[in-house]
Amino acid sequence: MLRVIFLIIGICVIILALSFVFKKHARTILWSSAITLFAGTLLLIGIGVINPVGEDKTGSVEFWGAIITLISGAALAFCAEKLKEKNKGKITEVKNEALIEDSKQEENPVCNEGEVVLPKILDTDTARKVFAKAIEAGYITECGSFYKWNNSKVLLAYMCGRIYCGDKPNYSKIEEKTFWKFGRQDMFPDAELKVLFQIQDLGQSRANRKDAIVPFKSEEIDKFFE
Repeated sequence: MLRVIFLIIGICVIILALSFVFKKHARTILWSSAITLFAGTLLLIGIGVINPVGEDKTGSVEFWGAIITLISGAALAFCAEKLKEKNKGKITEVKNEALIEDSKQEENPVCNEGEVVLPKILDTDTARKVFAKAIEAGYITECGSFYKWNNSKVLLAYMCGRIYCGDKPNYSKIEEKTFWKFGRQDMFPDAELKVLFQIQDLGQSRANRKDAIVPFKSEEIDKFFE
């Protein structure tokens, strides 16, 4: 009897370890394992390989092994649903954070007359095209020798990461979410962008969101690259 219990516990530990290692696919792993335990146990009982109740075997290893296996499957399914609720909470938190950041009215610098001249490191064909579309869409206002960004800092970091580092949105069919996939991590021109947009710590804002869900309104920024 103890062998069966330890075997089932060992299988559950392996499943949980795999879920921890492959965090993005944890819910799929847990649900797949739960269904496999349920279906496998019921199938074995159905075809007669396991006979937990025949000939008064209600106290046998087969009986308790089947019961413990079914309970373990239910526990894994429960963990999968708790994980889903946790992920939903994180998504809501990220969206709320973006909305709060969008609603903050920062002290705006005075826009003087002049012309924005991109420094050499920022002056690329992609940058000129995207900045022009962002200005047209109202995300950027030209303020003399610099740009004024009219949305959240993390969204600006996302746009600049796409321009200068090759960042991409990566949609996961399994999790049905889009994640921020980094390109070149060491190429983000933080100092030059700080001067151009008069905003500090853009690089840190980008680094904090590595492999996280893309920021609010990222789909609109993606259109600038089409």
